[in-house]
Amino acid sequence: MGFKLTLRAASPIPIEVDGLTPERVANLSAAEVAKLPVQRGNRAEPLGEFFDVTVEGESNLHLTFAGETGNVKGIAAGMNGGIVTVEGDAGMHAGAGMRDGWLFIEGSAGDWLGAEMADGTIEVLGNAGDQCGAAYRGSRRGMTGGTIVVRGRAGAELGLLMRRGLIAVEGECGEFAGASMIAGTVFVFGKAGPRVGAGMKRGTIVAAGGVEELPPSFAYSCDYRPAFLALYREYLPAGFAAGPVRCYRGDLLTGGRGEVLTWAGEA
Repeated sequence: MGFKLTLRAASPIPIEVDGLTPERVANLSAAEVAKLPVQRGNRAEPLGEFFDVTVEGESNLHLTFAGETGNVKGIAAGMNGGIVTVEGDAGMHAGAGMRDGWLFIEGSAGDWLGAEMADGTIEVLGNAGDQCGAAYRGSRRGMTGGTIVVRGRAGAELGLLMRRGLIAVEGECGEFAGASMIAGTVFVFGKAGPRVGAGMKRGTIVAAGGVEELPPSFAYSCDYRPAFLALYREYLPAGFAAGPVRCYRGDLLTGGRGEVLTWAGEA
């Protein structure tokens, strides 16, 4: 059996639910789940003080969050399997450090969505904040595997220090997308903000909606038709999918082995 956690009222103080994952509650009763500690401000309190806990569905690895959860932090953080569904918005650090499983957010997500995740899938129907799939400050690695799909727009520093994995954003994104990337693939179907790929060492950024500004340390390489784009044909704009695309190599200050791909028809 799975559980549905319904927040009774929006909290002006963030509620942190790190560690509250499907595998953590799989063999517990609803009463036992309600006794699990969550952090609200500087105090640890029982989950049941804020959420109604009800049994829902047959799978014991399915956890659902409902209510005004936009200020609930750490949803699905560190999860290692199962499914977490958020019926509204999710606060900061949702899916951070994920190692497996699927996180589905019907609303929008806050900053640090999927930060430093290693595997699994995150899908957001709304928007994502800054540092999606990024490394935390002082860390040398962002996401090292898995997939993040954002149906809306994303903020700044998308995929910062990303090492592996795939991020796809259907809308626009903020500045420094793919900054200091080590490897991996980033798709932005809307307009990408300025300084795309600054400091990237390797990896691919597909800017299907165009780029506001490339760093001056990127250089035009060629127009060509990458074979791998055929795998994403159904998601790409028609002109872009048909190719050719324009390849810019960079960042030349860090070896120049990364690439930013734009439509060759762009000025």
